[in-house]
Amino acid sequence: MILAILQARVSSSRLPAKVLKKILGKPMLQLQLERLGKVKNFDKIVVATSTDVTDDPIEKLCRNLNVSCFRGSLEDVLDRYYQSALLFRPDHIVRVTGDCPLTDPLLIDQVIHFYLKENFEYVMLEKSFPHGLDLEVFTFSTLQHTWKNAVLPSHREHVTLYIKHSNNFSIGSSVTSVLVATTIL
Repeated sequence: MILAILQARVSSSRLPAKVLKKILGKPMLQLQLERLGKVKNFDKIVVATSTDVTDDPIEKLCRNLNVSCFRGSLEDVLDRYYQSALLFRPDHIVRVTGDCPLTDPLLIDQVIHFYLKENFEYVMLEKSFPHGLDLEVFTFSTLQHTWKNAVLPSHREHVTLYIKHSNNFSIGSSVTSVLVATTIL
C-alpha cells in the first residue's frame, strides 16, 4: 500500500492560515487535495494536522471533502506523521505538504515509479525543481526507525531531516530520468 500523507496546519508563522487561503474561490488545501486525487499510484491520502483548536477548520474541510484526517501533536510533527501512518500500516509513504498547491500529479507518479524501481528506502525530488513541487517517498520502516531514533528537536519538527543526515538509509534523488520523462510528456 502507498499512503500519501499531506501535513497541514493553520499556525504558520510566516503566513497564518495559508492552507485555508482561497485560490480561485477554493481553500488552497482543497485545490491541492484535488490535484493529489489525480495521482495514480496512491492507495490512500490522509491529511495530518494537529490537535490544536486552530486546526479545527482543516479537519472540517477534510470531512466535507470526504478525506481522511489525523490529528496529533502540534510540536512533535514526526510523531504526528508516524501516528497517522500507523493507522494504515502502508508499505510506502509519499510526503507532501499543505502549502504546495501546484503539486504535479504526473511528476509524483514518476517519482514513485523511480523510487519503486530503484528500491531506495528514501527518495526526494531533485532540488533543481522549483519550490512547491517538493515531495519525498520512503518506506514505512524508514519512518518507524526515524520515529524511534530521532531525538533532536529539529528532527522531531522536520519529518525527514533525520533520514537525510543519519547515514542509516539508502537515499536516492529522482533526477534526469524523471526530468526527461516530464519534459517529453
